[in-house]
Amino acid sequence: MSWKLFGKVHQFIYRASGGRLGARMGQIDVALVETIGRKTGQARCAPIACYPYRDSIVVSASNSGKETHPVWYLNMQANADVNVQLGREHFRATAEDVVEEDRDELWRTIVQLNKHQGEYLEKAQRKIPLVWLRRA
Repeated sequence: MSWKLFGKVHQFIYRASGGRLGARMGQIDVALVETIGRKTGQARCAPIACYPYRDSIVVSASNSGKETHPVWYLNMQANADVNVQLGREHFRATAEDVVEEDRDELWRTIVQLNKHQGEYLEKAQRKIPLVWLRRA
């Protein structure tokens, strides 16, 4: 199964269950994040691994270590207003890059929770953005 198809199935189950199913993959929280497409202006939704940060969550734009940013991150750069579903909770948020001073410690925490993120950090030649989904 392709990641794109997996994401669509995951999103369907997550929404259909009201967030009771799909909000965690193993020990990792997963949020449904809705952005506005920068080219189409249409709502776009993606399930994204997320981690606690301040009063909300942070997501890594690792794109599995690829050299390009994920489309959802490009959409957030064009329009920072997003809708988030985290389990059964829904909230509006503003996507902001994590401040430089917080990045190293936050990355250590993320890699402890999700070893794959450490692999992506080593693989990627680009600086992987960390995005705070600050509650609006």
